[in-house]
Amino acid sequence: MKRAAFTLVELLTAMAVVAVLATLAMSTVGIVRSTGQYALCANSLRQLGVATQLYLSDHSQTFFNYSENTTDGKLWYFGLEPWGSVGGPEGSRTLDETKGPLYPYIMQVGGIVVCPAFPYNEAIWKPKFKGASYGYGYNTFLSGRKVANLGSLSQVLLFGDCAQVNTFQAPASAKNPMIEEFYMIENQYQTVHFRHGNAANILFLDGHVEKFVPFPGTVDTRLPTANVGRITPKGSMQYLQ
Repeated sequence: MKRAAFTLVELLTAMAVVAVLATLAMSTVGIVRSTGQYALCANSLRQLGVATQLYLSDHSQTFFNYSENTTDGKLWYFGLEPWGSVGGPEGSRTLDETKGPLYPYIMQVGGIVVCPAFPYNEAIWKPKFKGASYGYGYNTFLSGRKVANLGSLSQVLLFGDCAQVNTFQAPASAKNPMIEEFYMIENQYQTVHFRHGNAANILFLDGHVEKFVPFPGTVDTRLPTANVGRITPKGSMQYLQ
């Protein structure tokens, strides 16, 4: 009596089909994950926008400063860096987020999460403070300005996905460029982080979020895989005021 069995051709065909199905499944999982990260990031930016509107209503429609020196330390828009920590080793600086000008309003709208698409678990990440601390950049040209002195609110950015390529602070170096969270968007630096499938989330003053791709030729070539650049040409004031 002969036993039924797979031929070599049938076995190879079945293996090829399984491999194709596995590839398709992994691709689908990646797309779903990327979509979820984008949505979570966009929602966090909108929450920051709501917190900013609440702040403005309590402060004569005047924007908070990007940073300022106080008796207690350097006050960033996202928290206080005590003087004993300012200028300390990268990754060991302390940050008191509860002292930031937006903190009371962030608590009102439910809190802001760190963008899940930032490469915190990769070897190229260089922390500035102890752990993750935002990864969203503020339009520094808004510091101390009044809303009434700006152009169309739908064309002025407030916050966006942000990062910086670092080659000058250990453990980063010219031979070992690393990526770090960064907190400003302005008209000169390459600080917009295109971390959502070659796109960056940008929040505008009217509350809407747009996806931008890098402006041609602006991606930082010191670490091109990090995908850090600009949404406008260097020197452009578009979307800033």
